Amino acid sequence: MERRNCQEVISKMLKLIPEEKTEFIKDLKWNFEDAVCKAPEEILQWARTMQTLQEHIPNPSQDWEWEVLSIFTTKKVEELKSIFATKS
Repeated sequence: MERRNCQEVISKMLKLIPEEKTEFIKDLKWNFEDAVCKAPEEILQWARTMQTLQEHIPNPSQDWEWEVLSIFTTKKVEELKSIFATKS
């Protein structure tokens, strides 16, 4: 399995978030800066980024929200929708 770069993942997610979601963007940019200061094998930045996503997308409904979660999890949007449907 290929190791992913947290900063690259965050950058991809940031491109999809509507500009009016300023707090979400601010928090993800903090996660990006935090990841810059960590070794690539460190998992703390992944946990912090996951927490940011959980805070800002607790119940995804918009297409962009599903796409952001897809980028983070590497799961297809339809698979994520199925997972969330079983939790409801």
